[in-house]
Amino acid sequence: MAPRVANLGRLLAGLLVVLVVYLAGVQVIWGPQLADQAGNPRLALAAERVRWGRILDRRLGVLADSQELGGRQVRRYPFGDLFAHVLGYRSPRYGLAGVEARYDPALLGLPARDPWEALQQAFGGPPRGNDLVLTVDTAVQQAAARALAGRRGAIVVLDPRTGAVLGLVSRPSFDPAAVDARWDAIARDPSSPLLDRATQGQYPPGSSFKPIVLAAALASGRATSDTVLDCPAETTVAGAVIGNFDHERYGRLTLRQAFAVSCNTAFVQLGGMLGADAIVRMARAFGLGRPPQFDLPTAAGFVPAARSLGPRGTAQISFGQGSLLVTPLQMALVAATIANHGVMMRPFLLSQVRGPDGRILSAYAQRGSREVLPAALAAQIAQDMVDVVRSGTGTAAQIPGVPVAGKTGTAQNPHGPTHAWFIAFAPADRPSVAAAVLMENAGAGGAIAAPAARQVIAAALAAQQAEGRP
Repeated sequence: MAPRVANLGRLLAGLLVVLVVYLAGVQVIWGPQLADQAGNPRLALAAERVRWGRILDRRLGVLADSQELGGRQVRRYPFGDLFAHVLGYRSPRYGLAGVEARYDPALLGLPARDPWEALQQAFGGPPRGNDLVLTVDTAVQQAAARALAGRRGAIVVLDPRTGAVLGLVSRPSFDPAAVDARWDAIARDPSSPLLDRATQGQYPPGSSFKPIVLAAALASGRATSDTVLDCPAETTVAGAVIGNFDHERYGRLTLRQAFAVSCNTAFVQLGGMLGADAIVRMARAFGLGRPPQFDLPTAAGFVPAARSLGPRGTAQISFGQGSLLVTPLQMALVAATIANHGVMMRPFLLSQVRGPDGRILSAYAQRGSREVLPAALAAQIAQDMVDVVRSGTGTAAQIPGVPVAGKTGTAQNPHGPTHAWFIAFAPADRPSVAAAVLMENAGAGGAIAAPAARQVIAAALAAQQAEGRP
């Protein structure tokens, strides 16, 4: 009998240890994650009793606040649809989206580290949530919306030195204050206004992908900027006829010249020299093919496996076509990484959390980084991108007195006219702004997207100067 009792005691002791470890895991490891979930019933309970915190831009301009209407609290968005895909919405019927969802605990004044205690404090103390200060600049956001000029598309503007998002616009958009009243119309709109094209729209990059192919060529040592390539009007690879935009032909060009005039056939030749492995490896080094870590949901895009490509597929990805898919946020990060000496900064939106009394509870200057390219290689690619704007396909992005580096893209797609791309950064000698512009079915990148990028970059530089930032 005694051995059985002893065994039972050991079993019970073991089960107790397992229970303690599990409860500790729930409290310490999984607890903060669970507390942050929009479906957490504690948050819904607190939302009924707490005055929601405001959302502010980098200059403390109000982007979202609350007011009492008909005996209940409702969200107010002073800029209408301008920040809809950044802020999201707060609806008792349809839930939360955007920053409203991602930082709901902070807006309710509930620190994730101890939700029970915070909930009691919220109920016993002043019923007011915390304010969020975002990195976005209203002037930059307005310039980006104007630059899209009513077209479907997206613009992302970053500070390449930190990863701070200065502007993020997706069009078409919607009024977040009208979600409850107009949900059916918004959700059924064939133009998909709820889709954040900046972070989740996936498109072929076209020639805006060529900086990555150029990086793969230079890094491999198989080509230099002075390597001579042929640029006929068209070439045939494995039965596929590949041509230049508008059937242009340039004869023999150096790689630097072929990049500036965006010669597809020369890059097909370059891709054949490199092979699919080198191009795919570099694309993945830049983060393509996986969702960027960000405050908002992001799409991964698609980078095919090198072994699946063959000569025809390799030729197509050499100038950004084939099965490649990217998001505007990913391409803004490509530009920002080259601008930042080969170091990719993690993009972020939340700059500060402030208490109801204005006290700064937490602040973020950056969220992490990783090296993608050696600084010398990034500088070489940057100079080639300067040539694109100075005398190549991107001259429409020129800003008087400011050197701009960029790359155009005119991406073919099976659903209509070409998409217009432009990625860029400025000032090219000391970059403080990087951007990606995507306009769906709009035509040539140099004619359509480059002028839009010029407007946005000029506005961002002016905003930085006005704020006293270098």
